[in-house]
Formats: sequence, structure tokens, C-alpha cells
Amino acid sequence: MSAIDAIGIEARQVLLEVMMSVAWADRELAPEERQAANAAALALGLVNPGERDIVSPERRPIPIEDIDVTGLKERDRDLVFLCAAWMAMADTIEQTEETDMLVRLRAKLAVGDERARWLKARAVDLRAKQTVERASWWRAFDRLVVEAARALPRAT
Repeated sequence: MSAIDAIGIEARQVLLEVMMSVAWADRELAPEERQAANAAALALGLVNPGERDIVSPERRPIPIEDIDVTGLKERDRDLVFLCAAWMAMADTIEQTEETDMLVRLRAKLAVGDERARWLKARAVDLRAKQTVERASWWRAFDRLVVEAARALPRAT
């Protein structure tokens, strides 16, 4: 299984837009956030290598409030939140603006508080594992989505 198989096709674009919103939350795109966003786009099959730079300065994220999440299943909502939390930790520091964005996203996705804490802890753990293993951003994002997808049905 890979990331592209683990999340519904209708959720992929939402996931990438949400990750970009979190990455730009502090109005600055750290190199790690740039790498994470490009890796996510590739892993989700949303862009081919060299096709376009999804993190170019001209591209601005869609505000969280304007992203349509109505068609997402609960599992996909969880994955979107988890990946957003991972993106907030891409540069290993969750900025206040990113935390605020995650709070707004949690409400938009209707993810419960306890569930959000579990998902966020999982994202932090996987980001730390990536750092220790020095895994590539693509491999780390793919692992994040696949491991989370496998765990979600069993998580409480």
C-alpha cells in the first residue's frame, strides 16, 4: 500500500490544499515545509516531477474556511487532519499561527477533541521518527499516510 492507495481520490486535493494552508499559516514557507508539500503532491499523484512548483511564491493557499470538505468520509477527514498536524511540525516547531490553523481545521472537519489529540500525537511521533531515520520527505509522507490509514480503523 502507498499513500495514493490509502486516501480517497476526492480527498487528495483537499489534503494538499490543507497542508499548504498550514505551511503558509505563519506567512513564511520554511525549506522543510516546501519539501514536505512537494513530497505530498508527488505521493498523492497530484503533480509529476518537474511539472509545476506547488510552493511557488505566486501560489497562495486557499483559506481553510473556503476548502470544501463536505464530501469527505470520516477516515479521510482524520487523514487530512493528521497530515496537517505533520505539516505543522515539518520544521520541528509548531508556530502559534499553525496551532490556530489546526484548531480551525479540526472544527471544519468535525474531528473531536480527543481524536484530534490522538492524531496530532501520531503525527508528532512519525515526524520525530523521520528525523531520527533521516528519511526522505517523500518516504516520510508516504509512511505517515499508510501507517495512519492502517491505524485509523482501530484507533479510539
